[in-house]
Amino acid sequence: EQTMKCLDLSLERLCIDYVDLYLIHWPGPAYNTMNRRKDVLEEEGPWAYAKIPKENMMKTRAETWRAMEDALKQGKVKAIGVSNFTIRHLKNLKKTAKVWPPAVNQVESHPLYPNNELRDYCAQEGIILQAYAALGGQDGTKKKWQELLDGKKLI
Repeated sequence: EQTMKCLDLSLERLCIDYVDLYLIHWPGPAYNTMNRRKDVLEEEGPWAYAKIPKENMMKTRAETWRAMEDALKQGKVKAIGVSNFTIRHLKNLKKTAKVWPPAVNQVESHPLYPNNELRDYCAQEGIILQAYAALGGQDGTKKKWQELLDGKKLI
């Protein structure tokens, strides 16, 4: 219900009838605050501020995907996909999905982090792997690129 409510609100705000691609942005938990304290995270772990308990995440992802499948059937979206999903996340989602494969898995991938195993799995499943941070991500510094290119120039 929350997935459809968010989609409908976005469509209304954008004054459009559909979106081309609708993604589950993150397979992990949403947090109940942006002010997460490092000491609490170190003591209690990454789920300390999660809105959903860890044991419910797989079910929540499946329910979200089911709502996205409904949106696809209703014509509110032209394609559905995921972002930041690992092979394990994808295999678990496949167990309950009616629409398979996701059109896209948008992940970090670049020469410094090619993500080959995930790329191969996505190719095997018919999922387009779309790279974000394609020019090096957080580690895309000049020094890193010099190491990668070993003194060669790209152009």
